[in-house]
Amino acid sequence: MTEKFCLDTNVISDFMHGYKSVIKNWNAAMNDANSTIFIPTIVYYEIVRGLKAAGKTRVLREFLALYKNFPHLFFDRDNYEVIEKATEIYSQLHKGRQIEDNDVFIAAAALVNDCTLVTANVRHFARVDGLKLITWRID
Repeated sequence: MTEKFCLDTNVISDFMHGYKSVIKNWNAAMNDANSTIFIPTIVYYEIVRGLKAAGKTRVLREFLALYKNFPHLFFDRDNYEVIEKATEIYSQLHKGRQIEDNDVFIAAAALVNDCTLVTANVRHFARVDGLKLITWRID
């Protein structure tokens, strides 16, 4: 059975900062023929905007080189399913404790594509019904 992982922004940041447990789990998933790692386009946006704003040109180049190696989970006008799922998540959470819009899209991409979301914010994303979660960060 193939396991699909969708990476949250903090996982990529941890990887790029050399967080050992994240690197270990990342490499294990990369080397497992039954695993696929996806990066949602909204995560791309969050990483690139942060690196550009901080003027970290070298790290931005490293990220862009890394990003090319992974399949992407898009949400755009041609992929209404993710957008529709995002509206459902927002509606579900609107009555309780909302999460940021970018995180709504990340969760929607993971759900629509039947991925396990890899994040350091397990409690945060646990508010989303049906979302499979795991952390690679072991403190």
